[in-house]
Amino acid sequence: MSRGWLYYLMVPLLALGALFQSAAGNRLAVAGVKPDVVLVLVIVGTLLYGGRIGLFWAFVGGLFLDIFSGGPLGSSSLALMTATVVAAFGHNTFSRFNPLVPLTTMALGTLVYGFTYLVVLTAFSGVAAALNLETIPHQLPLEATFLAVILPSMAYNTTLMLVLVPFLNRVPETPETVSTL
Repeated sequence: MSRGWLYYLMVPLLALGALFQSAAGNRLAVAGVKPDVVLVLVIVGTLLYGGRIGLFWAFVGGLFLDIFSGGPLGSSSLALMTATVVAAFGHNTFSRFNPLVPLTTMALGTLVYGFTYLVVLTAFSGVAAALNLETIPHQLPLEATFLAVILPSMAYNTTLMLVLVPFLNRVPETPETVSTL
């Protein structure tokens, strides 16, 4: 049952990653784009250990993000969990030792994460407007948000994954991690 140190340290790493992303992520901003540290950790963990535990890590990491960032509670969890479902295909269906698999998984995971988070925020905004809870009516510009936030985040996160691929490939596969979602 040797799962490796990352398996057991993932929850504390997610807490630290969420704290870093919420408090100090601006220090790593490139052209105004911050890294999604928790998303990167969850996708790396899912590629290494599978979708079931990846969903747990996504839920916990999302709660940490929402607590530290002040977003709607559960929105980051839902977005991370949808990205984890995409990443779970990279665990078994494709070999994570092929460098294109982690990069494609990160790009698709970031897109799914961004779209899901955008849909959740739009839904919350609609509910707030319907219940007359918002003080300043606003509408989220979907196309502008996609072009200015989601696509640059996808490029940034995929570049981070490119740096992490050599380390990802050094973690040996264990028989108990060969399971699907």
